[in-house]
Amino acid sequence: MQMKMGYGVWGFFVLTTFLFCSSSLALTQDGLALLEMKSTLNDTKNVLSNWQEFDESPCSWTGISCYPDAEQRVRFINLPYMQLGGIISPSIGKLTRLQRLALHENSLHGIIPYEISNCTELRALDLSSNSLKGAIPSSIGRLSHLQVLNLSTNFFSGEIPDIGVLSTFGKNSFIGNLDLCGRQVEKPCRTSLGFPVVLPHAESEEAAGKSASWIYNSIAH
Repeated sequence: MQMKMGYGVWGFFVLTTFLFCSSSLALTQDGLALLEMKSTLNDTKNVLSNWQEFDESPCSWTGISCYPDAEQRVRFINLPYMQLGGIISPSIGKLTRLQRLALHENSLHGIIPYEISNCTELRALDLSSNSLKGAIPSSIGRLSHLQVLNLSTNFFSGEIPDIGVLSTFGKNSFIGNLDLCGRQVEKPCRTSLGFPVVLPHAESEEAAGKSASWIYNSIAH
């Protein structure tokens, strides 16, 4: 009887130790988000080979830098010139403390996910020289800390939202996207009949008035 109880206590101890170790070695939530991003990328050079699910932290992964604290939240993603294809996963929005996203000079396609607006601490966004397309999300305008924006040399189209922080960047942030229009690139947007239109993304009547005045001056000259 005592032997059976001994085995029972030992078994409970082993199980508890296993569960504790498993939980302590579990990858952080930011790490899981990065793995979700990896799953949508075409890594032809295998540069992300050390992004592994059995790691405790993503902070030593290629292109990843974290804050120097116990939480090990991801701060920077720097993966330019890596010949990465595929799309930018909406999981980028789970990296809520991300400050820099640099994916320039790759072969990414698809759109910029709306969820990027969840990266509220983002200060630098460089997606230049890819094959991204579609509209520029107005949600980027809510990234109030954004200081550097480079979306040049892609295939974005439509009107650049003139809202929030997006209204502070000039044409150098968007150059090389022939189908973009708006105040920032000094190119009026036009209707299907070819007539200029007032930009609809103004945040106030005052901003709308400025947009209309700019378009009028563009036509006059």
